[in-house]
Amino acid sequence: MAKRGLTIKPKYDIKKVHKAIENGYYYVDPRVLIEIKDDFGWREKDLTTFFSRLRKKHFEKQMPMRNKPPHDYYGEIPAIYDVYKSDDIMGEKVYTHFYFNEDRLIIDSIHKQD
Repeated sequence: MAKRGLTIKPKYDIKKVHKAIENGYYYVDPRVLIEIKDDFGWREKDLTTFFSRLRKKHFEKQMPMRNKPPHDYYGEIPAIYDVYKSDDIMGEKVYTHFYFNEDRLIIDSIHKQD
């Protein structure tokens, strides 16, 4: 879903995202668990199902993080989010962004698209 004319590609390979989900090597901010329950009625298992179905076609853009992540972070500063939007997964219109801290997927935002 990248905007026409933009050649930006995801920073993180979607296969790496799928592998992190499959192996349980991810972190979900507790705020996100509340958001997905409120927005979609989802639990963590639904979140992992969503991420396992996310595809490169859902990629929207890269976005620099405004502040240093709130945990031990060993990557570049500013950290870069990959932003994805989908309207064909699990019947929901979803906006999410995430990044990796070393090899751990950090999911720190997911909510309904406006």
